Amino acid sequence: MITPRASAPHARRHARWLAALLVGAASCGVDLGPRAEVRDEWKRSYAIDRQGTFEIHNTNGRIRVEPSDGATIEVVATRIVRAPSEAQAKNALADLKIEEQVSTSRIVLDTTDSLGFAFFLNRSKRVDFVARVPRTVNVSLDSTNGDIEVQGLGGTFRGETTNGRVEASGLEGAAVVETTNGDVRLDFARLADGGIQTSTTNGSIRILLPRDAKANLSARLTNGSISTSDFTLTTTEQSRRRLAATLNGGGPAVRLETTNGSIHIGGR
Repeated sequence: MITPRASAPHARRHARWLAALLVGAASCGVDLGPRAEVRDEWKRSYAIDRQGTFEIHNTNGRIRVEPSDGATIEVVATRIVRAPSEAQAKNALADLKIEEQVSTSRIVLDTTDSLGFAFFLNRSKRVDFVARVPRTVNVSLDSTNGDIEVQGLGGTFRGETTNGRVEASGLEGAAVVETTNGDVRLDFARLADGGIQTSTTNGSIRILLPRDAKANLSARLTNGSISTSDFTLTTTEQSRRRLAATLNGGGPAVRLETTNGSIHIGGR
């Protein structure tokens, strides 16, 4: 069973808190000032082992990962800065760094140090990532303010965001997905031995599995409904807030949990 990633260091958690504060201030109508916008593209290519690990730690911005049939990772990051003037925006863009940790077994890209304190400097900074990754590579992505989208991954997938949705299709490996304010949509081409673990606080969860998949299902919520389709389940516990059942005789664990939202498990 795949286990959740260890807690982020204190500095990263602090950067996330600041980014969330920025979003909250904007939603309350606070005029934060930035008027000029500048952007550029940051491109990299990395060789990686067939079963290596690729990670992105982002604060503000979307992350999209697509499959490739090659042996390299191709990354395009769009860096975007807004500030009260164009000159200030250009200076801030020059300081916006993407830290790299590179080996053939593990690639890590991290923006959290560069993005965390923009709020207090009257700046708005974000980085949108698009990466093409060999299908067999394990992928771990986290963001504070931004959606995560992936498709066609054969390795394990970990996705975590605070303000954003997580959407994935064509998954073939184990998955751990967490968000706070956002929906989760996961479509599996096969169910791996490591199973699925998914949770959100304010959002719904929709999981699609192959109709012949074997699984032990566990779903729970506080406010919402649980539904299934296209499956014959053997139910061991069922209520408005909880479902425990086996699918096609049982197999890897599929654990789904939300506080405010619905849960649906369907066949594909």
